[in-house]
Amino acid sequence: MSWLHTWAGFAFGWLLFFIFVTGSAGYFENEIDRWMKPEIAIVNTPIDDFTILNKAQQQLNSLAGDGAQWYISYPSIRDPHIDISWLQLANTELDIPRQWHEKNLDPYTNNAISSRETSGGETLYRLHYNLHYVPIMVGYLVTSLATLFMLIALVTGVIIHKKIFIEFFTFRTGKGLRAWLDIHNIFSVLPLPFHLMITYSGLVLLMGISFAPVIDATYGEGKKIHRQFYDLFQVEDQQQQFIELNTADLSLETALKDAKVRYKNQAISYLGLIDRHTSQPSFEVWLDANEGIEFATLITYRIVNERVQIAQSIGKTHSAAQVYDILEHLHEGLFAGTYLRWLYFISGLLGAGMIATGMIIWVNKRKKQQTRLINVIDKLNAAVIVGLPIAIACYFLSNRLLPLAMLDRAEWEMHSLFIAFALCGVFCALRVADKAWQNMLWVAAALYAFIPLCNMLTTEHNLLLSAQKGDWLMLGFDLSMLLFSACFAFSAVLLQKHTSKIAI
Repeated sequence: MSWLHTWAGFAFGWLLFFIFVTGSAGYFENEIDRWMKPEIAIVNTPIDDFTILNKAQQQLNSLAGDGAQWYISYPSIRDPHIDISWLQLANTELDIPRQWHEKNLDPYTNNAISSRETSGGETLYRLHYNLHYVPIMVGYLVTSLATLFMLIALVTGVIIHKKIFIEFFTFRTGKGLRAWLDIHNIFSVLPLPFHLMITYSGLVLLMGISFAPVIDATYGEGKKIHRQFYDLFQVEDQQQQFIELNTADLSLETALKDAKVRYKNQAISYLGLIDRHTSQPSFEVWLDANEGIEFATLITYRIVNERVQIAQSIGKTHSAAQVYDILEHLHEGLFAGTYLRWLYFISGLLGAGMIATGMIIWVNKRKKQQTRLINVIDKLNAAVIVGLPIAIACYFLSNRLLPLAMLDRAEWEMHSLFIAFALCGVFCALRVADKAWQNMLWVAAALYAFIPLCNMLTTEHNLLLSAQKGDWLMLGFDLSMLLFSACFAFSAVLLQKHTSKIAI
């Protein structure tokens, strides 16, 4: 079991570290989006739901009169702004592709604001399961395999540590390898329930890809057959009823009014108008969920048999899909409030720390061998464990430094991340391992300290103004960057002291 634990963790160690770091960033995907779109106008004071609807409809009528679908996003704690989006259907005669458009609304001037083109928090989050520069199916399969090895490493880790909880309360500083083992135990045991949940649920979420032959054997092969399977699997269970409302009066306004009466204690998240310009339009009202692990409730208004019918989604029809939904919601944590989301994020970083310390322990156990391979792996550890945070810092900085009118700007933000990652690898390859660790930690500290400064120099935002305007997401992001900078600087100082003692 000890052998299996070691090699299951080592086999995909660097990839698992990449998955945990980028996946953890996803828990603040919306907040990262806010920082990477500094042009967005935020809502500081409460605005009546119908006022927002009227303002949004004015702009949608002007900008998206021929749009097939309309959506209006209401302000929330995580997204304190008003957004409108619409679906533009393809027009072959005018060479217009089918695509979605999105604008931000200034709540005070009612102007539609175009934010900069950016990959944002979503693309950074998606890296943890589809990777990049590889076919999406390959990304799914590789991350599934890595997750399977992670689950094996977790289970075997519990088995080999007979005194796992006693060891959790033991930390011996200055003891070399023993100290690394102690910190590895702390990072492993403290968030162990999270690690098991996030790993097992990650496997299940991608099971349709990694276990596709099971679907092939039961339902048949081909994308069309698979689509039929998923449509059957994901059937929604709905509560339906007819209401006393004139069909001629059905609109976004009347749907919103009815929903606010029926669900008085639930805030409005989205309004949607589906299948516009057809005889059977649908009106959607999305409400914030009050309890459980559902993050939203969907209410749909439509005309059926010349009467107005409302349908509320209450979950999946089939039990397997219900289990899948539970694991999906636990994995993504979209239901989580501020404090629980921070707990998710910190647990994810502890997972990354667990993997990083495991890789460092693997090298330290074999350093006496002084082989070229061990030296190369030590350098690669530095390139990945510190290089990835450096690359993410460069990703954020590219959002501020790349020209706003640059072609394929969003793609180049992501290119910047991987270019920086590759340069870290080259730098570490050319340096002595101990020096590479120190240099990389100081570079990371400097870059994260520079992010708030760069934000101040290139936009109208800074720490003081963000606090004055109540733009807590922008302020929180900048403060988090300074905290990361301090952590990297502290680590660099500790490593420098440790290296000096060894030299003496």
